[in-house]
Amino acid sequence: MILMALVGECESEADSFHFAMTHELGASRVRRVYVGFISDLTERLRRLRLETSDRVSDEFVTLVVGVKTPEEVAELRLMGAFICHPYGVLTRTHDDIVIRPNDLLVSMKDSRPDHALDALEAYSECYIRRRRMRKAKGAA
Repeated sequence: MILMALVGECESEADSFHFAMTHELGASRVRRVYVGFISDLTERLRRLRLETSDRVSDEFVTLVVGVKTPEEVAELRLMGAFICHPYGVLTRTHDDIVIRPNDLLVSMKDSRPDHALDALEAYSECYIRRRRMRKAKGAA
């Protein structure tokens, strides 16, 4: 399973990202996880681990939306998630969340620059990176 985490609280961006993926890959292959309604951080982290523990093919993707704390990002990174940051003006959420070199910048806007990927481009990039990681582990 490919685990993608969309940082930020913008539901319209998350909706368009999710819709594009389900339209292209099929609703049965895309799962959306949102735990932002849980106020306790420890419980939110526990639920993230629970909701993303499936061991299925890389043909399936779990999209975690509404990621808004450094602790959530750290936990998702440990689980092998690809962290996606919305391209554009950074929100207060990004005051504490570090954008790392391997993270992806994403946008569903037609006017996005070349380095910002749409949902399907981001999925494709994650798929390719995942395959490379698996090949590297097999060669070791």
